Amino acid sequence: GKLIGSILLDRLQPTTKTVVNKLGEVGGPFRTYQMGLLAGEDDYFVHVVEHGVSLYFDLRKVYWCTRLEGERTYMLKNEFQPNQIIADAFCGCGAQLIRAASKKGCRIVANDLNPDAVEYCKESARKNGIDVSPGNFDVQCGDAREFIMNLGMRMSESSSTTPSSDTTINTSKLPHHLLLNFPLDSPSFLNALRWWPSGEVMDPPPRIHVYTFARGDDERTEAEVAIDMVADGLLPEGGYSIASKFRGDYLNELGCNVEAREIRDAAPGKLVICVSFSASRTLLRRMQGDFFD
Repeated sequence: GKLIGSILLDRLQPTTKTVVNKLGEVGGPFRTYQMGLLAGEDDYFVHVVEHGVSLYFDLRKVYWCTRLEGERTYMLKNEFQPNQIIADAFCGCGAQLIRAASKKGCRIVANDLNPDAVEYCKESARKNGIDVSPGNFDVQCGDAREFIMNLGMRMSESSSTTPSSDTTINTSKLPHHLLLNFPLDSPSFLNALRWWPSGEVMDPPPRIHVYTFARGDDERTEAEVAIDMVADGLLPEGGYSIASKFRGDYLNELGCNVEAREIRDAAPGKLVICVSFSASRTLLRRMQGDFFD
């Protein structure tokens, strides 16, 4: 390992000063991992340039996955439109958001449980010339479920002129997109959407993007399993003993326009799937207990 590290360091200098080896799996509340120093300086602070955007963070303190660069580019090209509001409940060091703000002028409302990730996100945004004033690039540190709930509750209180703080999202509109990129458990946070106002007309309705691990079974593909996980997170069915299956059509009947994409392999037979759907008024009313059309 040390020999390989030295060879890599020689080839990558002067842009690279440290070579490390990942030890074990991502773990802990902040999804970080241990590293072993193979060569170079004992310094883990990095400067990453992705499509012209600079990111600055300590690799030991935040989650980072270079393999998601393609997914971030896909979202910018195919989902986000100029000047939209993008919300992210698990923003990490903010690569997706900084690119959206820098390249498309999007307004950002975001959250992460990791205080270091939040500070690195804000600092990187500043260094990229982004206005981080309230209402333009708001990033808070807190619980993702409360963040999602507050997006809707803030909408209901939009007549208030109370200025934002580190724990208050400063927007009077629902976001155009909400990202839930926590594959280990993203679907379980979807029930927080029932706090969103169902009487508000948004055309098109907010688009929710849920990233989750999924394994196919004898009946369903990985994508079908992921869609059922999302459906169960939104509208649980069958109690605790009967698993919900093939509920994509049901969600589409509620105006959700469900789509599923394979993002990457996570392990043999285990994929990361992104399930995207629209938070339609009908869906929100169902989540709030209104079953009358």
